[in-house]
Amino acid sequence: MTEDAYRAIPLAGEALIDPEKWDREWETMLRSPHLSGPNGPPFCFKHILTQHRTRPGYTAHGLAAYPTLLSSTCAMQRNMTQDALSYIASQNLDEQWMDASPDERRKHILGAMASVCSKARNLNEARAYCVPELRLSRLRLNGKIFLDLLRSAMIDDITYIPNKPRYISHSMWDSFAPEQEARNTTDEEKLALAELMVLRTKLICYVLHFTLRSFLGLEPPPLQLIKTDHKPEKIDPDTKAMHETIQKHAFGPEEAKKRRQLEVSSAKARISQRLGSCSYMGCHQMEVEGGRKFSRCGACFVKLERQVLYCSQKCQKADWKLRHKAVCGKPLTFDDISTLPEHPANKRGDVSKPEKPADNFFANWDLESGVISLKFPL
Repeated sequence: MTEDAYRAIPLAGEALIDPEKWDREWETMLRSPHLSGPNGPPFCFKHILTQHRTRPGYTAHGLAAYPTLLSSTCAMQRNMTQDALSYIASQNLDEQWMDASPDERRKHILGAMASVCSKARNLNEARAYCVPELRLSRLRLNGKIFLDLLRSAMIDDITYIPNKPRYISHSMWDSFAPEQEARNTTDEEKLALAELMVLRTKLICYVLHFTLRSFLGLEPPPLQLIKTDHKPEKIDPDTKAMHETIQKHAFGPEEAKKRRQLEVSSAKARISQRLGSCSYMGCHQMEVEGGRKFSRCGACFVKLERQVLYCSQKCQKADWKLRHKAVCGKPLTFDDISTLPEHPANKRGDVSKPEKPADNFFANWDLESGVISLKFPL
């Protein structure tokens, strides 16, 4: 299995069409020693880095989108934690989950993974970054593994949206991330590692959140995706031809053609369904389907095709003072975006405090064992 094997991974568009087939294909891929062993993290890092190096405009687009990716992940993780605390306190979640049959647990976990991974290609590919955590066979047979994973992903203060996510700890990733961070010198390398760690966290938390709500018979939570009008240039013809050859070899000419058609059609459908979100990190409000579109920063879009949206003039003014003035209409480096001012937690008045019963449950958990403390600025 080589780096180019990523061209043959199960497609995001297949996840909802045939979840069982999609999962079987993923399980086959995840059993590869390139992903399941200690080579997994560097292999995944190389995959993202290759995209930055082979697609013109990919890094510039990624640098513009990364602050939103980071802040939306933090907001989502906080919301997941608040929901989980509420379910534990009011619906006896732990006991219900442990009493459920393996098949019942599997149904909800697979449905959650398929729903989340179908929404975006990068979330689908991120399943390869979560081999230790999102193996369906492990999660279904032992209910405690799922509950332990849930606790390790929950933040320890939900009275505000944190500036950094809680990264999911695993020995392979705990050793790889700081070592790779120390070696990184270019924007491509720094951004690739940052995206890898955030997407890994984002997918795990979304799967946990979707699973909980499905299991309890509730509607799925909102899934925030970055809406952008930026279109990176197409892959050069030689690289495209090589990828097509790999797919033909892996699936045969007819199946490879069907996969390309499905990939194109599902990508168009996913992009058309994306909603914008407010770029002010103290807000995170999303557009409503069929409703008013958010205002866009003209300088960023005209000069760089960078999508910076605001739900109101109030948020636009607040973000201008906090961080946007320094980067408006200017090309970004990773050091630029990693040193932007953080939103002070004690000024976030838009986040409600949890109910008291949830506080009591949370206080009894040892969450520090699930924390990875990294030096690089994510």
